[in-house]
Amino acid sequence: MTVVVSLVTRHCKPAFMPLALLCLKASLVERGGLPADGVRIFEFSPGDSADAIAEQILAGDPDVIGLSCYVWNIGALMEAARRIKEQRPDVRIVLGGPEVGPLAARTLERHPAVDAVVKSEGEIPLCEIVTAWSRQAGLDDVKGICFRRGGMVVDTGEAALVKDLDSYPSPHLAKYGDYTGRIICVETQRGCVFRCSFCFYNKDYSLRNRRFDLDRVKEDVAFWLQQDIKELYLMDPVFNLNAERAREICRFIAEHNTRHIPIHAEIWAEFVDDDMARLMKAADFGYLEVGLQTTDTTALATVERRLKLQKFIEGIACLRRHNLVFELQLIFGLPGETRTSFRSSLNFAMSLDPTELSVFTLMVLPGTELWKSAETLRLDFEPAPPYRALSHMTMDAEDFEYGQRLADAAHTLAPWRAARLLARERGLSFADLAEKWVEWDHSDDAVTDRDRVEHFVTRVCDEAEIPPDFYRHVIRLAADPPPAPRPPLP
Repeated sequence: MTVVVSLVTRHCKPAFMPLALLCLKASLVERGGLPADGVRIFEFSPGDSADAIAEQILAGDPDVIGLSCYVWNIGALMEAARRIKEQRPDVRIVLGGPEVGPLAARTLERHPAVDAVVKSEGEIPLCEIVTAWSRQAGLDDVKGICFRRGGMVVDTGEAALVKDLDSYPSPHLAKYGDYTGRIICVETQRGCVFRCSFCFYNKDYSLRNRRFDLDRVKEDVAFWLQQDIKELYLMDPVFNLNAERAREICRFIAEHNTRHIPIHAEIWAEFVDDDMARLMKAADFGYLEVGLQTTDTTALATVERRLKLQKFIEGIACLRRHNLVFELQLIFGLPGETRTSFRSSLNFAMSLDPTELSVFTLMVLPGTELWKSAETLRLDFEPAPPYRALSHMTMDAEDFEYGQRLADAAHTLAPWRAARLLARERGLSFADLAEKWVEWDHSDDAVTDRDRVEHFVTRVCDEAEIPPDFYRHVIRLAADPPPAPRPPLP
């Protein structure tokens, strides 16, 4: 029996290629023996409705539908699944992804339209599910899933960890779609050795970090560097976790990136030295994400986040010396944090003069260690996506409201050089400016952002008895309003 499989996602940022779906398609074709044209990828934009998603999927007359579920798309995809099942009760629907894997049995109980949920990596379980269904067989022998059998939910236990990542077929070389002008995602490794309790990368595997062979990484990267793409994103939890390996990849990209395609990666600042920064610059690394999260020692200990502050400072200095663009990231609302410590973290982050600053409100994602220990930490959070934290043992609801307003103000002010310079004046800090911005009456909506910032800076200068002309000129000399940081995920 020939099976038609539709693999589906609704993007948060449509510019990114759907790497998870491509990995699944490569596995279904190379391992499962399905024809490439029998595995169809459907990508939807944030504005696409559940009706539109269901209609387009059903138009392809699928036998099996795989939905890739994340915090930003779970609502729409579950509604689309319900509508699909109403119209085609015979179609099989499988879910996978971090939003449903840790809650597989509960997801099946709540969503009767769903037939099976893959609990972790999907390449092998999905192949086995499709093969079993094509043979009219049951799913009891497919490890690592939960499935529906009559009125019961069956859990088949955990799938064996695939230690050799190179046994997975590459989703890149066959080029299962045209991704011209897109941001291309490439993994060089999976998993993370660190145990930050708020993070999904921290999985309870016996082997916490697995790596693709360097030759395979080079082959995949070389393929995309020859294509007309917008950006190459090395989407590892910590690209430079192994410094020598990261250097070798940088050297390879520098040698082969003749079109100067910008490279994007997430890095650990403590592992950056001048040689690493030089190589990343030579390889056209155009955007680096650096997670600081907090400087509060209580919060760091509570969420098991390590921070070697002096090494962090030295790593950031290396990035700046080599003119690398980097986004410094904070998480507001970690258990153990207070209003005062958040202000301190914000001031410290801005003292490093990052190219961009992003402040994310803590999300208590299902399946993370933080989610499991929420009761102990008196951690209250939204019960539905995006699961934003609302209060905990050291911050009440009012503190969270204050912090959110301060974070919003920081996003507004951080791109303006004048605000950064003004924060260095005696008696002022960046957190002070953000707090003043919150308190300021922004009643004149007719003025431009530049005018609003100039009015604000002038007012702060007048209050602090600082001559404002220098700061007004800094604002006016900017050719265009500075770009806001890339918007955080919802």
